Amino acid sequence: MRFEHQVAIITGAASGLGRAYAIALAERGARVVIVDNEPLTLKDAGLRSCAQAVTALGGKTKVFCLDVSDSAAVQQMVDEVLLDWGKVDILINNAGIHHSCPFEHLSEKTWKRQFDVDVHGSFNMTKAVWPSMKLNGYGRIIMTCASSIFGDVYESSFSASKMALLGLVNSLHLEGDEFGITVNTITPHAVTQMTAQHLAPAVRPLFSKTTALSVMLYLCSSKCPSGKHIFAAAGAISQAELVEFSASRFTAEECTPEVIHSRWGEIYRAKPYRGRSSGEAQVLAWAKASAEQRNIDIE
Repeated sequence: MRFEHQVAIITGAASGLGRAYAIALAERGARVVIVDNEPLTLKDAGLRSCAQAVTALGGKTKVFCLDVSDSAAVQQMVDEVLLDWGKVDILINNAGIHHSCPFEHLSEKTWKRQFDVDVHGSFNMTKAVWPSMKLNGYGRIIMTCASSIFGDVYESSFSASKMALLGLVNSLHLEGDEFGITVNTITPHAVTQMTAQHLAPAVRPLFSKTTALSVMLYLCSSKCPSGKHIFAAAGAISQAELVEFSASRFTAEECTPEVIHSRWGEIYRAKPYRGRSSGEAQVLAWAKASAEQRNIDIE
């Protein structure tokens, strides 16, 4: 898969997977826009290093130091890219922060900052490129999630912000469908400066960047699906989705908390389970099942 004549924006690109994404896309012909936070010494050096790696490959790049939670700065950056390069084909919302904290010590400031970067930053970037992608009839957008969506101790703000991105993708990909815009999430895990301390030395070699890079490139390609949540780590690639387990039916008279308690073993994870294409599809399923129970014909 090649990306000649395509323009890709990657946030959080000064280091880690963001840097690897930028270089991988450049290797396959894309012009890359590398974005990271305010120009602190380490970050600034990381951006320069990433840009130098891209140009060493013969690629074209633009570098921006900005906070993705600043919507005005994001829009100004995207406007400049559109003015110079005419379009944005690919957006990888990779910027994120991570601070483990017991819930009772989690400050409102820390909670809001988590959402400002992970959720509002992804919103700002996507909102800025969306009109151009619609006009061009093509776009590839990736949101970055994390395995903490399953829940982890001391990860309330991190888990909540990443879960919000799942909901954003579940709805936004439906809007992008008619305009040739795909929207997906990637949940990668690889050895980076952020993750290395959480992996035992014996297993670190298993978590190379190869799996995440391959999935990222696929989700950036013209052949990718949309509305998918892809896990990529240690040679494993899988799809995740929110599913509903088989419903237990109750009449109005028997639907009491006591009856629910007595039947909980029947309700909990009852098979089969099914996915839903949308919230509307879920409501329709409820309506059909209830109508069938009451022998009501509905369209």
